[in-house]
Amino acid sequence: MNAHNFLTFVQNQYDFNRANAIMSETNLKNCWKQWFTAELVHMCNQSQSPFITETDVHYPGVAQTDGKSLFLSYHATKGVEAVTEKRNGSRCDFTMNDGAIADASQTNYLEIRCANADLFVKNKDLAKFEADIKRIEALKAANPALQMTALFAFYGAFTSKQVENFKVMDNSNRCTYVLDSALEGSTSIARLCQMARAGEPRLCLAAFSV
Repeated sequence: MNAHNFLTFVQNQYDFNRANAIMSETNLKNCWKQWFTAELVHMCNQSQSPFITETDVHYPGVAQTDGKSLFLSYHATKGVEAVTEKRNGSRCDFTMNDGAIADASQTNYLEIRCANADLFVKNKDLAKFEADIKRIEALKAANPALQMTALFAFYGAFTSKQVENFKVMDNSNRCTYVLDSALEGSTSIARLCQMARAGEPRLCLAAFSV
């Protein structure tokens, strides 16, 4: 799935007003991921051509000639291992299938991370998003047929110096796009390192696909 196309779909389908209100409340930080996952799945289900969506789906391994199912288990230090026990496999946050964005027969696996800029340093959320990117890159290497996207929903306003911290996620080797909920039209989606500086705090949604 193309990250830019996914963000364009979200831009056309989702009203960010409520998300901005929820993500601005840091006392709700432990609920953000589950809440925003539900918001995105609900958005897909309510679209004109409803997506086929599921949550907590296991990553499949490469199909075996004997017909036995394999699942991929990812560990940050050990890498990826193919396992036969489904319960030992790694899971995504949700999946979607729809021909409006990608091949309707292709399952797209999504990982979600949520944060507020006020907590970036304390919770190391930027490092966690980079870890999600490394996770799907490793899973892709183990099963090239997989289509995956890492999402990072973050709330705040950013200076040029702060945006420099995004370079590890958006550079000559990685292409990450961001949807700025404060902007409209084609200018609302840009490369992550080219996002709008300053302005009022608002929710931005970054996407990296493999």
